[in-house]
Amino acid sequence: MKVSEYLEVTKALPIISREALTEGAPFLILSPHPDDETLGLGGLIAQACQAGQKVHVVVLTDGAGSHPRSVQYPPERLVDLRKAEVRAAGEILGLHPAFVRHLDLPDTQAPLEGPQFDAAVRAVSDLLQETGAKALFVTWDRDPHCDHQAAAAIAKAAGVANPAVRLWAYPIWGWHLDQDDDVPGFPRGHRLDIAGERDLKHRAIAAHASQMSTLIEDDPTGFRFTEETLAPFLGEHEYVYEVSR
Repeated sequence: MKVSEYLEVTKALPIISREALTEGAPFLILSPHPDDETLGLGGLIAQACQAGQKVHVVVLTDGAGSHPRSVQYPPERLVDLRKAEVRAAGEILGLHPAFVRHLDLPDTQAPLEGPQFDAAVRAVSDLLQETGAKALFVTWDRDPHCDHQAAAAIAKAAGVANPAVRLWAYPIWGWHLDQDDDVPGFPRGHRLDIAGERDLKHRAIAAHASQMSTLIEDDPTGFRFTEETLAPFLGEHEYVYEVSR
């Protein structure tokens, strides 16, 4: 199936409620970078927090790769900034900082195998068991970013160790795949209506100022969302795919 068709089908996936999606139980979101959780599932986070449902977020990498040439924000300062942005965004959505964990793997170097991969799988698996989570959300394995693909592999491995946990994938950079490329399979999943949480989500996205604004001005190669790249995350729905084991 062409990417263009795949994404059109995605936009028409059946609506599901938060309760049905998560079984009303605690759930965990694995985010490759400090902002993916807000972009992909900020509305779900807000809905759950408003209902008193436990949400845990695990951020895989430290986010230090977004502005590698900045003098004003060298890696250590940028890591601190991006962690602060996750806290600020979470607080807007209702998420207490105690429910956010950082694994601090190097940005753009999340592993697909080896000791660091195994340690990340154990950390996610342990948290699933500690929290009694019934669902694990992670970025789509077709997202064209190495850290997103590593996060998907880590989640799948953690799911093997926790077979009662349902796995869901949320697209981030998959929205911007080449429209003429082919994607295997057919999208199976759901849309979540977040119209009531849309304004909160927009505010939470803006809290990631290092990625959304001119806050860091001294690195012309630095990353910044554009109107086009941000557009898929500003609507009234969030999208999740079922992950096959």
